[in-house]
Amino acid sequence: MSTRHLEFVTNEIADLPGVEPHAYRAGEVLLPTERLKRMHICVRDGAIGLRLAVGRANHAILDVFGPGSLLTSQVWHTESDETRHAAALLPTTTLQVPAEAFDRHLTAHPPLALALVACDARRHAALLNRLAMLSQRDPLRRVASTLLLLAERLSATGESAASARLEVSQDLIAAFANLSRQTTNRQLRRLARAGLAGLERGAVDVRDLAALRGVAAGHRPAPR
Repeated sequence: MSTRHLEFVTNEIADLPGVEPHAYRAGEVLLPTERLKRMHICVRDGAIGLRLAVGRANHAILDVFGPGSLLTSQVWHTESDETRHAAALLPTTTLQVPAEAFDRHLTAHPPLALALVACDARRHAALLNRLAMLSQRDPLRRVASTLLLLAERLSATGESAASARLEVSQDLIAAFANLSRQTTNRQLRRLARAGLAGLERGAVDVRDLAALRGVAAGHRPAPR
């Protein structure tokens, strides 16, 4: 989806009656209250991670929603007893609009409906890419694919780029890749030794996205 489409969706939602802007600190939790379950949430900037509670921890990340993404009220509903909550991965601003008001506007405004169809297609493709990543047994390829997916989802431009800076922790990368923190750290260090990534506290600089795609595809292994 292009930057123009993302801006169109965000601007349309901002003008709806009953919309409420809200700012979240990094790490702040969006608990699924009864009120929030009746709202659609549009991410204006930053990122929100949807987590699954596992025992006493909340490490499993089901999805990441970046700028222009829409979390519908259905995101909280599951067919099992699992508990979901969302948390801001970065300083994040959102637009929250009552689901009923949004659905009425969507019916009366075909351009917005078409833009959201494109958004849904993009998210479906992203879901398939995530499933493909999780099917990879090589942890290096899985971490490389995770960095690529996060770079795409956290981008505010929607445009291709040669490099990307991901201001996310290694814990988050591990949770999204469904790997242990130790395994993820080893693979990130291999990418760093290959010159493909720079590691900082709370951030990863991806220096060559094209080369990283090669690692994800198994065509360019990083040195051990």
